[in-house]
Amino acid sequence: MRLASSAISIAVLVLGFAAIAQQVGPGANQPPAAPSSATPPNGQQPQVDESALRYFASQGDTRRVNAEIARLRALYPNWTPPSDLSQLSSGPTVPVDPLIDRLWNLYKEDRIAEVRAAIAERQTSDPNWKPPAELTTALESTEARRRLVNASDSGQWRTVLSVATDNPNLLTCVNVDVLWRVAEAFAKTEQTNRTRDVYTYLLTNCANPGERLATLQKALSLLPENQVTDLLQFERKTGDEPDNFDSIREELARRRVERASNDSTMTASAEDLAVVERLMRNSNDAGPVLVLGWYNFHHGNPARALELFKTALDRNGGNKAAEGYAMSLRALERLQEAETFAYDWRDKAPENTKVYLDIATALLSQDPPPRLESRIVARIVPVVTSQRFADGAQALGWYSYNTSQFATSRDWFRQALAWKADDEPSAYGLALSTQRLNDRAGFNAIVTQWRNRSERIADLAAGTTPTRGAQQRVTSAQTMRSVPVSNEPSRVVVEQRDMQIAPAMRTTTVETRTSGRRSCIMTRSAEGLAPDAALNLGWCLMEANRPLEAVGAFDQAIRLGSGRTREEAAYGKSLAYLRKNMTSEAAVAAAQTPQNGQRRVELGASILAQRALAAYRDGRYVETLLALSERSRIVPEQNDLMLIRGWSYYKLGRYNDAEKVFRAVQRTGYSDEASVGLNAVLEATTSVRQ
Repeated sequence: MRLASSAISIAVLVLGFAAIAQQVGPGANQPPAAPSSATPPNGQQPQVDESALRYFASQGDTRRVNAEIARLRALYPNWTPPSDLSQLSSGPTVPVDPLIDRLWNLYKEDRIAEVRAAIAERQTSDPNWKPPAELTTALESTEARRRLVNASDSGQWRTVLSVATDNPNLLTCVNVDVLWRVAEAFAKTEQTNRTRDVYTYLLTNCANPGERLATLQKALSLLPENQVTDLLQFERKTGDEPDNFDSIREELARRRVERASNDSTMTASAEDLAVVERLMRNSNDAGPVLVLGWYNFHHGNPARALELFKTALDRNGGNKAAEGYAMSLRALERLQEAETFAYDWRDKAPENTKVYLDIATALLSQDPPPRLESRIVARIVPVVTSQRFADGAQALGWYSYNTSQFATSRDWFRQALAWKADDEPSAYGLALSTQRLNDRAGFNAIVTQWRNRSERIADLAAGTTPTRGAQQRVTSAQTMRSVPVSNEPSRVVVEQRDMQIAPAMRTTTVETRTSGRRSCIMTRSAEGLAPDAALNLGWCLMEANRPLEAVGAFDQAIRLGSGRTREEAAYGKSLAYLRKNMTSEAAVAAAQTPQNGQRRVELGASILAQRALAAYRDGRYVETLLALSERSRIVPEQNDLMLIRGWSYYKLGRYNDAEKVFRAVQRTGYSDEASVGLNAVLEATTSVRQ
């Protein structure tokens, strides 16, 4: 087969990838080809430039030898490669210009600019000399590939498509990464049908099982699920290297269950639930456990959800596992246990803070009010205050009222109205509190303001005793229960000191840090701070493990500061984003202000490591290897990342490369981890041979 060599017009982008594929040809498991002479008549052996083949054979580069043989076969169907490859290195079939070997050597080392310079120098001294057509084509392909990759990395999607259109010889199974990037470019330009065409082309023509599986994994992130399901039909169950797309089917089932886990009106099928149960049993990953936990929680089985969230916590499920565990305890009405647990997680994420406040509000709003230890109430107060949570302040007001602490309840109802001026239940509580304190002026002021908006308050002013039904119109952020109001002291008495700290006193910042920095536990915003103060606040928040809040403080220091302050703030902002695995934001922050060499290397290595790990978690193994290779250029590769490299090779079916990496790790003393990888490679290669 002879591949097309002429450029494709821009109209191909309109027609879609299928048009490109038609011009490139279906047997695309071949490398780029250059224009060549027609096949000689009478089946004679053609004159073939074997310089590249001879060079790669002399270097022992088996992969490139095989690729070159495939390329030459595509160009010259009647050409037969030597049966003994050692013949290639023992003697050339045609006289060899020593410069050619040097050019191929530079090409192999990816020193493309030097190849071009050497060619130009030779042509200056010998205008009639021309480099081998294969080398020229290889250079052009490499340069085009670089342009396409650079455009893809920088999100210039239309440039990606333009380069692909002008260089159809890149769109082959030898360049699967290019095909993936073109598919992504179509998706990013809202041409998902074209993305599907690329993946269909690849699955129809390319043979590497690892790359075929990776193609489906990429499709999961770019295509609608129904199109991914359609692509499963290309699974090859026979042959020397059959596919196994079970992981894709499992992921689709997991996603369907996950959607149903967040929507109580949706029900997952028994088959999909069984798949996720199997995933949970067969791995130590918290992901499937969380999906099943939320599914049970939102479908009326909080007891089972509690068990699953506990398992997720044991598997380092983090904030979401803690959120689900606390909410399940709340649903089971184990409120004091829920408050104790949720308090320890309250600062881990905004969702955990919200759950804690809702649980604390429900705990305070029980009917009758519970006997709570003073330390529990004391720790609820600062969280409610720092979050300016009106429903929490209202709950503290009712709790104080029903434990006969009327002055404190009045303060809390006032605070709730300060945060939420139209909150009628808090206004009603304030009216009752002022009435019990015989504060006639305060009561009349409330009545004047609320008479026309609250029937209950109007009844109080008229001297009508509210019915219990009217008294119980109290709401909360979730399902706050009404707090009984009575003219008699509550049967449950809490010591007065429980609630005697007034709300306004809890905004005071405490000076406790040995470093001399002001404590940031209660600090809300860096707005208005001087640059150095904002910088100190940012580092304080980092020490308190509140990185996203620290970002705001560092931003203030960057905006107003200069010199060293700006550099420190940009560095801190990058570290804050890295702590939250927000790699792209960290890279942007690192570029805001120039850093010194050591920090630049440190941040660059950390960002690339996070990119590699994120790509590996998503099954984007080629991107994992690219990120690791880029990182290894600036810092030595550590053992844990070398293991990731080895497993990426393994997932891509590159077992020889994987074995080399695992053996290198083994030599450094990480024998257990490396042995697992080596055993997996041995098992995979044994099964392939069988």
